[in-house]
Amino acid sequence: MKKHALILTVIASGLFISTSAYPQSTPSPSPTISPKGGDCTNQSQNTELYGFCGGKPTMIEKLAKIPVQLSERRVFVQITQGRSGGEVKLYERQEDGTFAVTQWAPPNTFELLAKIGKTVFDNKAEKGVGKKAKAIIEKKIGPGTPGHPLPASASPQEAFGDSVNNAQGDFVKTTVVVLC
Repeated sequence: MKKHALILTVIASGLFISTSAYPQSTPSPSPTISPKGGDCTNQSQNTELYGFCGGKPTMIEKLAKIPVQLSERRVFVQITQGRSGGEVKLYERQEDGTFAVTQWAPPNTFELLAKIGKTVFDNKAEKGVGKKAKAIIEKKIGPGTPGHPLPASASPQEAFGDSVNNAQGDFVKTTVVVLC
């Protein structure tokens, strides 16, 4: 088990380094099945991961270019790490289309992404990947606190920019995992 976690951590680290070190084109978003994101099976089969390291202004620009309609998804997570601490936000779509936001402020977030990645992979594209990721977060860092709700019309920059801006230090890392 420790071997898997170590391997996933090394792979995730390599992905973040390559993502931030070289210019890349913006990937195309996965196809949409339902305007309300009702096809959880399709969305669980098409999770998306976006990771950025660097200076805050550049990261905010990159967040604005994430090619996903958040209103079409049900659950997504943002994990941000600054100099002296981290922030985790879990977004869950509500019946009215808004997103309930749960927040955590752990001292570091480095193992959490590997655990979520393993959960997504082990899920084998079945329903419930968002619930499983939430369970991993709560098991690892405990219960979160409610944050400000996110409007259904929010862009990726509006959803994820505050965490980057509020992180301590000039060099930060943020990862967005779009689950189902």
